[in-house]
Amino acid sequence: MNTYRCQEANDQKLKKLFLRLPAQLYGSDCPQDVRTEKQLLQGTHPLSSCFEVIPFVITDGSGKALCRCMLTYYPDDETAYLGFFEAYNDPNAVQTMFRYVEDRAAADGKRAILGPVDASIYINYRFKIDRFDKTYTGEPFNKPYYPALWKNCGFSVCDRYVSNQLRQVEVEDIDPRLSRIYDRFLARGYRFVTPQRRDFSRYLADICDSMMHLYAGFTGYKPLTQAQFVSMFSYLKYVLNFDMVKLVYKEDKLKAFGICLPNYGVLTWGRLTPTKLLQILKIRKKPKEYIILYVGAEPDSSGLGGALVHDIRNSLYQNGCTAIGALIKEGNVTGEVYDILYTDQFRYVLLSKEL
Repeated sequence: MNTYRCQEANDQKLKKLFLRLPAQLYGSDCPQDVRTEKQLLQGTHPLSSCFEVIPFVITDGSGKALCRCMLTYYPDDETAYLGFFEAYNDPNAVQTMFRYVEDRAAADGKRAILGPVDASIYINYRFKIDRFDKTYTGEPFNKPYYPALWKNCGFSVCDRYVSNQLRQVEVEDIDPRLSRIYDRFLARGYRFVTPQRRDFSRYLADICDSMMHLYAGFTGYKPLTQAQFVSMFSYLKYVLNFDMVKLVYKEDKLKAFGICLPNYGVLTWGRLTPTKLLQILKIRKKPKEYIILYVGAEPDSSGLGGALVHDIRNSLYQNGCTAIGALIKEGNVTGEVYDILYTDQFRYVLLSKEL
């Protein structure tokens, strides 16, 4: 009979076990962001001042790590966020860890656990539950058996999400109605801006202000300051192809945004080698597929979303690319980007448990 020991990873030996487990599970194609995990463990992440993190590791009698997770506490929030979950397919070990973690969260005054959330929704959250044959950049990735392990411990699905695979845009997909809406906004003084790479950092503050209130209803949402947002997302200027970055201004106010990332597949996983860098630069220059990652339009500009859709569709057509509309909460209106282009879906879940 296995003997399990669950411990808070608060010393260097246990932190090493915490950090090394993903590579042991996934091998060379490992989705782990080691830099982010080290920053969180050291308290040096750009968001570390926003929360408290408590990492856990469970080991067997020989000291081998079997599973791990991290609790995150936010001030004035009775929900604990559970993320950075990795585990062998050992239900007993996972149950042992979850009992320990749940008792700790309850003792600390938490009334529910939500996950997987890797400290913040701006870092990573949700489980992928199907289509493990294709992985795109920015997508959550995990072992297929993870959701079942959580459900076996009493967690239930609270939110579902989808990503829509879109076919290549054809000339007949350019909707004249949306084109007229686009022209009307131009006539009303709206500016459709495609920023240059060198200027992107100065636009991030505007994108932050817009995202913070447009996304305020998202599960797990916490506001970021402009400085935190810029620190988190300034790296995008190195991986974006700016043909597919759409910003819409009325005078000096950002009214809509569409940020689409070239699909690098798993090239962004693991250590960046010279070979990987060359492949990334080649894809960035001429992508075959884009990830429609962040889209939003201010509600006081009725119809602007349609104009933005036209701009995105037109650029996809001109570049001859397919796209993936990423990580949309099921039941949300995804609108006219996807209606006639959709060919397939990827699915994800978020789970919760009352304490």
